[in-house]
Amino acid sequence: MFKKIPMLILAAMISLVLAACSDADAGSENGELTEYKIGAIYSKTGPNSPLGEPEWNAAKLLEEKINADGGIDGIPLKIILADDESSQEKATQEANRLVNDENVLALIGSSGSGESLAIKGIATQQKVTMISAAASTHIVEPVEDAEWVFKTPQSDRQAVERIYMYLNEQGINKIGTISDSNAFGSSGLEQLEALADEYDIKIVAKESYNTQDPDMSTQVTKINSAKAEAIVVWGTNPGPAVIAKNAHDLGIKLPVFGSHGIANQNFISLAGEAAEGVVIPTGKLLFPDQIPEDDIQYSVVSEFYKEYTEKYDSEPTNFGSYGYDNVMLAVEALKNGATDREAIRDYLEENIKDWIGTTGVYNYTADDHNGLGPESFVMATVKDGKWTYIE
Repeated sequence: MFKKIPMLILAAMISLVLAACSDADAGSENGELTEYKIGAIYSKTGPNSPLGEPEWNAAKLLEEKINADGGIDGIPLKIILADDESSQEKATQEANRLVNDENVLALIGSSGSGESLAIKGIATQQKVTMISAAASTHIVEPVEDAEWVFKTPQSDRQAVERIYMYLNEQGINKIGTISDSNAFGSSGLEQLEALADEYDIKIVAKESYNTQDPDMSTQVTKINSAKAEAIVVWGTNPGPAVIAKNAHDLGIKLPVFGSHGIANQNFISLAGEAAEGVVIPTGKLLFPDQIPEDDIQYSVVSEFYKEYTEKYDSEPTNFGSYGYDNVMLAVEALKNGATDREAIRDYLEENIKDWIGTTGVYNYTADDHNGLGPESFVMATVKDGKWTYIE
C-alpha cells in the first residue's frame, strides 16, 4: 500500500499542472494573453435560424471590425462561433467544448430560450460569464441562480407589460392566448397570466401548439367563440405566421398581437397578406429610418444597421441587435481590464450603467442581469408589407 502513495501524489501533481496549463489558455504566451477568446453559440440552422443567423452575422462583423481597428488595446479578438442547430443537446455539447477545450473567457448565446437555459447550467458550474440572446425571464431569474448569467433581449415579462399597456390604451381587456409549448412560449404564457390582473386583462381562452404544427385553426376558432377581443400569440416562426393565416382564412377579424419573437421580415414573408395589422412590441433596429435623430440610441442603431446591410445585403432585425449587444458588452469589459472569467462577470454587474446598446440602455445590478425595462420597447404593426413604428 505504501508503494502506491508516491504514484498517487505524482498523479495529483500532474493533474494540477494540466489544470494550470488549461487556465493559462491556448491564447497566451509566457502567461501573457495573445488573443481574447469568446465562444458564441447561435442557432445558425434549425427552426431558430431566423433568430440565429443575424446574431451569427453580427458576431462575425464585429470581430472583423474590432480587429481591423487594432483589436482591444492591441490584442486581437477571437470569436469562436458554434451552431447549436436549434437543439438543447447540441448547445450543451458546444458549451462544454468552448469552455473546457477552447478555454474561452466568456460565452454568448444562444438564440433560443431552451438552448440558453441548457447552457446556463454549464456557465454556472464552470463559473464562466454567459450573455444570452434569448428572451425567457428564467434565464436570469431567480437572481440567486443566475450569478454568472446575463442577457440582452428584453424579457418576456417586459414584452407582456408593453402589450398590456397598449391594450389598455385601445380599450381591449378580454384576450385569448395561443402559446408555443416550448420554453419561450411557456415562459411568455406564464407572464401573460401573472400580469393580467395588474393590467385589468381577462384571459377568456388559453390555447397552445407545438412548434412545427401546420395548422392552428381549431385553437383560433375556440378563441373567437370565447368572445375574446384580441388574440395574443407567443412563439417564434413559423407558428405565429400560421396562426395569422388561419385567422385570416377563417374570416376572423380579431386583432392579432405577437411577441417580440416575430420581429423580422420572415414573419411577413410566411404570413403574406395575413400579416397586415399584426401588432408587436419591438426594439428600434426593426425600422432605423423611423427613429428620431435626437433619440439616445440613434447613432449606435444607425451605424450598426448601415454596416450590417452593407456587408450582408439583408436586414439585421432585432436579433442582430441582440448579437451586437452580446459581443459589445463582453468587449466593454475587456477594454476596461476585465480579462479573466470572474473579472468579466464582476465588471458587467458593477459597471454597466446607462450603457447604450442597439436593443436598449442597460443598467445591470446584482438583482437585475437583464438591465432593461418595458420602455425599451416600442410598438409596431405591419402596414403595406413592412413593419411600421406606431407613434
